[in-house]
Amino acid sequence: MSLIVNSGVFTIDDQPICASFELTPGQVKGIYGPSGSGKSTLFHLLAGLAETSFDTGNCLIDGKNMVDLTPKGRIPFVSLMFQNPDTQFCMETPREELLFCLENRAVPVSKMALMVHDALAFCGILHLANQALTTLSGGEKQLVALACCVVLESKYLLLDEPFANLDQATIDFLLTKLKILQKNKQVGILLIDHRLDLVNTWIHEWLVLQDNFHVVSTEELLKQENRLRATLPHRSKSTKKGSPLLYFDHFQLPIRDYAINLPNYTFYAGEMIGISGKSGLGKSTFFRAILQQEKYAGKIYFKDHLLTKHAAFSKMSWIMQNPQDQFIEASVARELANGNHAPVTTNKLSKLGLLTKCDLSPFLLSQGQQRRLAVACLLERPIPILLVDEPTYGQDLRNAWQLMTLLSEKAATGTLILIVSHDDRLLNDFCDYTLNFNQFVKETANEKTESNRKVRHHFGAGLARFFSK
Repeated sequence: MSLIVNSGVFTIDDQPICASFELTPGQVKGIYGPSGSGKSTLFHLLAGLAETSFDTGNCLIDGKNMVDLTPKGRIPFVSLMFQNPDTQFCMETPREELLFCLENRAVPVSKMALMVHDALAFCGILHLANQALTTLSGGEKQLVALACCVVLESKYLLLDEPFANLDQATIDFLLTKLKILQKNKQVGILLIDHRLDLVNTWIHEWLVLQDNFHVVSTEELLKQENRLRATLPHRSKSTKKGSPLLYFDHFQLPIRDYAINLPNYTFYAGEMIGISGKSGLGKSTFFRAILQQEKYAGKIYFKDHLLTKHAAFSKMSWIMQNPQDQFIEASVARELANGNHAPVTTNKLSKLGLLTKCDLSPFLLSQGQQRRLAVACLLERPIPILLVDEPTYGQDLRNAWQLMTLLSEKAATGTLILIVSHDDRLLNDFCDYTLNFNQFVKETANEKTESNRKVRHHFGAGLARFFSK
């Protein structure tokens, strides 16, 4: 019994791709390729979520043709964790989201509370059970999405960029959990990722979607990536500081039961600064505080003046973690034009790898392409400060390097650039230095995690509310 793709042909940018492979229970394989090469499209085909099936060929799961299975009939066989968790959530809280999953499985109500509790505990997010999904960080949302897959108990698990937006400690935790699913429950795992160093001791075979479909060992793929890295241009970091631009005076940003503290800190014009820290710490919230969208204690000064909402709007641009939140135009070209009537140069589109996408809606791009477009849209704006949230998430090495190069060129014009990222290696390659926000955290309350008994009580009360809707 296994998941088998027999000469499955699908089309990306008018180019047919023919894939053939097998995934057995308890086996793990990786999917690798440039952004926009069809990796997520392949996953949607395997999960039965695409509008059509393969052009030719088929996908068999334990001997059953995927096209013959109903949505409910697919649940025992395959689950997909989306690249962007926001696109797969339906309910208000993690607890209700998992209850919704179980309702679709027609699980008896009497069993639901324990199954939801165990899935959340397995993913280390029991403390988030009753929090609104809209308030969670990108990394926390990914753990909730994984918990949804865990509670469905499918035999094969498709993970689309599961480690994006996660710090190293959370990645290690997640890897441990995935290995438990693989070895103890014999779950077959197919995983898309661009950061080979995270999984090189776990995944030994990669299915590569580049030029044509082929299989490569992890060792060979690492060699190819190292050869590419050696050819990429590095940023020349300047030792000269520009004028003081952003000053934090006894700044304290409350996050749940702790606060991020920057007692006295100054950022300078032309700097390119990395910001790292554990998932869910409040790095994106810090950006919103700078933009005067979150309450904080202390003061923030722009140059010599107290920062106001008007100044933040006029002096800063924010490249969001979810690029779909900032698109407003009907085509890639119009989005890049920023409301101007002048045509976008083919050179700019080519640099972004979007030359063939100029007339396409930004919402129809791949996640990686959307992220590149989001960054490029705001680079032309003449502003003193640019806040960038996870710009290289979903990017292969070449495209990630291109994005960071464009940002460094912007910094060279005198713009202060603050970049939130979990890719420490890229931050080290390009940034003047990196601020580890783990070092700026101070507890503000002695709140304790709820006991299992109390959490069970919440689940029981929640079940009643859920089924009374």
